[in-house]
Amino acid sequence: MKEYDLETFLKKYSNMKVDFFRFNGNYGDSLIWHGTMRLLDRLSISVNYVNNDSCIDSSILFIDGGGNFVDYYSDVRDFLSLKHKKYKEVVILPHTISGEKQKEFLKELGLNVTIFCREEESFNFIKNHSDRVQCYLSQDCAFYNDFSEYEKVGTGTLNAFRDDGESIFDKKPIDNIDISHDGWCKKPLGDFLEKISNYDEIRTDRLHVAIAGTLLNKKVMLFPNSYYKNLAVYEYSLKKYPKTVFAHNLLNIL
Repeated sequence: MKEYDLETFLKKYSNMKVDFFRFNGNYGDSLIWHGTMRLLDRLSISVNYVNNDSCIDSSILFIDGGGNFVDYYSDVRDFLSLKHKKYKEVVILPHTISGEKQKEFLKELGLNVTIFCREEESFNFIKNHSDRVQCYLSQDCAFYNDFSEYEKVGTGTLNAFRDDGESIFDKKPIDNIDISHDGWCKKPLGDFLEKISNYDEIRTDRLHVAIAGTLLNKKVMLFPNSYYKNLAVYEYSLKKYPKTVFAHNLLNIL
């Protein structure tokens, strides 16, 4: 496996301005964006936000990390299909990548594209379906945040399960609150982190609820989503935290 510290890789872009594509997302995705901005600020990398209709402002493109490069969503794939040949360098920040549509699309990407994967399943997926892009492993950018000001002793259990196409559970706890729905991908993190910090234990199939709970030193039970994302990120980044565990079903909490 090719592990590469993302900060070390990005140092070559210090004091530069890059085009930056941030696709739509939920409140949990804001952990990625804020972590990314914190890292880029530390490296003195400034960004020009672009979309499908934007002009090219830089020879370098960054695409924010996440789980958008899968068959459930098309934002990253649609943007790259229009833009990837127009840039000298394209850097896709730590992502989960899977699905039949990606198998075909990866063949179109050239040597100017570098992809960071936030877990081993996606790394192997890319290596199996593209022989031209550069591919490395690195942790999700949510881990570049500093949540220390929100750390406190909480009480009770937060059940925060998703209610969309990535959910595998027909039945959820009666007190379920999908806190990731209450926001967007650039919203300030205060409300999100305050809600999590109020509790002692977090049960969720939302990856970034689990990451936030872990970094806030809560007891966390992370459950699977509809494809390998949650388990793969757990194995790569969360398993080392003793208070965070992976649970395969809801039988013991309903």
